[in-house]
Amino acid sequence: MSKVFVGVDVSKDTLDISFSSDGLKYDSLSIFNNESSILGFFDYLQKTYKKASFFFGYEATSNYMHILQKLLHEHNFQQIMINPYTMHHYLKHLNSRKKNDEIDSLGIAKYIQTLNEDDFKTTFNQSQKTLKKYNSSLDLLRKLDTQLKNFIHSQKDNDVSYLDNALASLLSTIKELKKQLEKEAQKVLIELYPHIESIKNDIKGVGYGLLLELIPIFLTSQNYTLKQLQSFVGLSPRVFESGTSISKRQKISKRGSSLVRKLLYMSAMSALRFNPIIKEKYDRMVLSGKNKMVALVACMAHIFRAVYIKFNQGL
Repeated sequence: MSKVFVGVDVSKDTLDISFSSDGLKYDSLSIFNNESSILGFFDYLQKTYKKASFFFGYEATSNYMHILQKLLHEHNFQQIMINPYTMHHYLKHLNSRKKNDEIDSLGIAKYIQTLNEDDFKTTFNQSQKTLKKYNSSLDLLRKLDTQLKNFIHSQKDNDVSYLDNALASLLSTIKELKKQLEKEAQKVLIELYPHIESIKNDIKGVGYGLLLELIPIFLTSQNYTLKQLQSFVGLSPRVFESGTSISKRQKISKRGSSLVRKLLYMSAMSALRFNPIIKEKYDRMVLSGKNKMVALVACMAHIFRAVYIKFNQGL
């Protein structure tokens, strides 16, 4: 049975696609990013390449890949969601000086041919999409809250009574809506995964805010090891060396969500007071000569791994 490799560059309105059955000649086209266009492309592939196995690859692109991912899952096509950072380096490897959507889709099609069939593990998960929508909405409200407070403060010496009252009312509405969404998101999380409550109780220092951010990451982790996931959220060390003469102090990479790291930091600080396992780890590292911040980051990583393991054990 022949294999057809399909690379898809996903954008808001269109999908740029490159595909090949022999790895030598590639066909390219662009379709709309909607259900009817994608189903039409599936039909074209199956009629053109009869009795073939289809392997799809695409980069992680927030919610724009939602329709494609869902339809691939429903039609039992093999698929893999690729880390954009990985693709960036692979395209450099191809020595591609130009960059556009068609070239990106061609690069993806070539890259997925280097993978094993077992690597195509990505699946569609509606629960992950639901939780991510809550998180994105809450994040938007946090940003609006901060921006509005800063704006009100910057205008405090410019009294415009009606406008000032309107802005104060809007700020109050945003704060109240954020509280309601946080409660609703917590309720939805527990309904989807009841063992979340035992995780919160077992790992002192972990709250629902952190769990809401971590669970969607874990649900899309089919293609990543725990070590890779830890790197994905920016907790892995980054080493800078040049020959034997230049070597800078190690720092965490800080890739991924800064909010996740902030919540892990707050959880670690709380765990130092209420979690004896984390406190023992922190004290042991400090006594051995480690910098306090290094020890704290190690505690953050410990909490991340503990939540990951307990969450997957309960599935």
